[in-house]
This record gives sequence, structure tokens and C-alpha cells, in this order.
Amino acid sequence: MDRRILFISSESQGFLINIMINSLKSEGYEVIMSPPDIVHIDLISNLPHIFIVYLEGDLVTFEGTLNYLKKLVTNGGNYIYLIGTDVEITNAHTIIPKPCVEGTFSRPVNMKDVLAKLNPLFGDNLPDKRRILVVDDDSVMLRTMNNWLSKKYDVFMANSGMNAISLLAKQHVDLILLDYEMPVISGLQVFEMLQSESATADIPVIFLTAKDDKDTVMKVLSVKPAKYLLKTMPTEELMKSIENFFKGV
Repeated sequence: MDRRILFISSESQGFLINIMINSLKSEGYEVIMSPPDIVHIDLISNLPHIFIVYLEGDLVTFEGTLNYLKKLVTNGGNYIYLIGTDVEITNAHTIIPKPCVEGTFSRPVNMKDVLAKLNPLFGDNLPDKRRILVVDDDSVMLRTMNNWLSKKYDVFMANSGMNAISLLAKQHVDLILLDYEMPVISGLQVFEMLQSESATADIPVIFLTAKDDKDTVMKVLSVKPAKYLLKTMPTEELMKSIENFFKGV
């Protein structure tokens, strides 16, 4: 089987979709994008045998495509994976039953889980990586941190405190890099919420802050995080600090 994937989404662009596509490509997969349109899919020559459907919005948009893919999967030699919310995936199973689906992934997606399902089809195994959750309301900072960390670590991202809490209800991580200053719910409030729950209280938290004044540093240290790092640090120094943290240095 060749390493080609048909990635079906109602949007061809987007921060999270681009990250998924780039992760697949970095693993040697050729990704062919398509809208949920059976006419468009039918015109693709030499159709891939692996289909990833990024469910989003009204199920009616995907109904025809899911029925089309169900026939291809039923004929054998093809694999379909669904990405969406729990509700979207449940609704999709009313069209394409669970036995026809090779794997499902709830958003926000951890690409290590996706690759762990895909790679065995080709006899590939992934080495275990430490899991890091980066929480920051700045999308540029999230993208930058993902670029820096993803080569060595398994990276999750959340753009708000509540999104981080929701993600942690589904995924275990080894470290949280938490922006200290965020709107609505501050990093300090998120930290306190994590500490109050037994399931997350033991996850080490490193605060990220852009300020190095004495008052800010004292406020950060007063809640006793595992560490704090300045966003203004050189890339190599920040990465080394995280590496040393895992080594217990």
C-alpha cells in the first residue's frame, strides 16, 4: 500500500488542519485534500486507500461522502478514520457503522495518536515521546512553540484555560507550559483549578511569562510552579531548560 492519504474537510485551510497535514507529511505521507463532495472525490485518479474525514458542522454536509466511503471500505482494502467531536463522531456512525471505521479521534487531535493508528499499516512504530501541553491565548506563540517542540516532544495546544481543562479530561500529559497572563481566565486561575483536581494536581506546570520584573516573578513563584520561563529567552536556552526539567536537572 502506498503512503497516500485522502484528507476530507469542509475547509482546506486553518491552523489545526495545517498542523495535521504537516505532521502527516513529516512522516512521509502524501496528503490529497478534498471537500466532502463525492463528485470531486470520484474525479481523483488513483484514489488513495486511506481516508481521513475531518467532521465539522452539519452532518448533512458529510452524509453523501460517508455513504460513498462506506461502499469503498465494505469492498475491502480501504481504511477510514474520523476526526470530530464526540457528538459528530456518534452522528457519523449512524451513516457509517463502527465496524467500517478503522479509528476515531476526538478534537483537539493528538497527532501521535493518529500516526500510531496509521503507521502500523506500513510496519512502522513510533518511539515514545514526552507529552507537553502548551496553553497560550496567542496563536502565534502556540505555532512557534509547536514548531520548536514537536521534533522532540508530543505537543498538544490549547488557546484558553477552559480548552486546556477540557483537553486534560481526555489526554494525559507529562508537562504543561502555561501562559501566565491570559484574558478571561488567567494562567494563575488555571493553575489553581489544576491543583484542586486529583487527576491533574500532579502534572508539573511551567509558567511562561513575557515579564521579568520583580513583582511578576514573585507572583509566579508564590504559587510554587515546577518552574517559570521567560518568553524572551533564546530558543536554544528555552529548549534546554525543558530538556533539563525532564532529566531532573
